[in-house]
Amino acid sequence: MWNVEDPTLYHADHLVVRHMYDSDHAAVVWFGFKSGQVLKDHKTTSTAIIEVLKGRIRLNTAVEEVLAAGQGVQLDPDERHALTALSDSLVQLLLVPHPRYHSLAAELGMGADQK
Repeated sequence: MWNVEDPTLYHADHLVVRHMYDSDHAAVVWFGFKSGQVLKDHKTTSTAIIEVLKGRIRLNTAVEEVLAAGQGVQLDPDERHALTALSDSLVQLLLVPHPRYHSLAAELGMGADQK
């Protein structure tokens, strides 16, 4: 069972990352932020669907957006982004397909049309 009220999702000294679901096709990751904590600028090879489950975050992409609980966005593969918690926040990330799938496809010499 997943519980957004779980107090172990937050730590005063660092961001908490919890892998909630993992398959070859998708991954779901929860990020527990205390106010002011940052997930630094990065990108992924998957489509990223970011949803704020609790709190408020600032999402920096090519533009800056503030997202509150119940709001989300979709980021295209390779889109750079960073998150900053404006309050204690819980963020759910869905990666489709799982980044591991990309690695396996490249290893096997599969093109995008063969996936």
